[in-house]
Amino acid sequence: MALLAVAVMAAPAGAQVLTNSLPSGMTPAEFAALVWSPSQTVLGLDNFNNTKFTASVSYAIGSIAANPGDYAYFYKVNAQSFALPGDSIGRVTVNFDTSLVKSVGPVLQFGQYENGGIGGNSLVAGPVTPVKLSWDATPNGDGLFGGETTYLWLVSTYPGGIPVSMQLIDGGVGTARVVAPAPEPVSMVLAGLGLTAIAGLRRRA
Repeated sequence: MALLAVAVMAAPAGAQVLTNSLPSGMTPAEFAALVWSPSQTVLGLDNFNNTKFTASVSYAIGSIAANPGDYAYFYKVNAQSFALPGDSIGRVTVNFDTSLVKSVGPVLQFGQYENGGIGGNSLVAGPVTPVKLSWDATPNGDGLFGGETTYLWLVSTYPGGIPVSMQLIDGGVGTARVVAPAPEPVSMVLAGLGLTAIAGLRRRA
C-alpha cells in the first residue's frame, strides 16, 4: 500500500497509477490484437563500452472501444541476459514532452501487464518530469530479470506518435526508438492559426 502511495505522489496532478493491469476499459482481446513493431535489440553499455545486459524492445498503439478517443501506447521490454548473475534492469525511461499528453487527456495512466496480470511487480511508475516518464524497480530490489517481459503503457487522446528515445538502465545504458503521443498535424495547424490570430489582435490593439 505504501508503494502505491509513493507512486501516486510521483505522478502528475490528476494522474492515476495502476500496476499489473490493462488501461481502463481495455479488454484482454484488444490487448491480444495489438500489432507490435519489429523487435529492437538493445545493448546496455557501461562507460568503457562493455556490454552489461542485452534486452529487446517493441511498441504498439491500440484504441480502446469502451473509451472512444483513448489510445494506449504500449512498450514491451524483455530482459534477455546480464553480465553479472542475478542482475536486473532497474529503470526504463521514455523521453518526450509529457505536457502534450496532460494538456489533452484528463488522465495520464501508467502501469504494466505482466504474466497475464498476475505475479509480482518488476517495474512501477516512477518520477515524472515535463520531458520524461520513468518506470523504476520496486524498493525491495525487484527489477526486470533475465527472461522477464513487462508491458509498460500510457493512455493519451492523441492517436499519432512521434519517434522518441527509450533508455534501459542497469550498470549500463541501452537506447531504443519508440513512439510517444504527439499532436496531429491538423491540431498543430489550428494551434498555429490561433497564435497568428492572437498576434493580429495584439497588433490592432
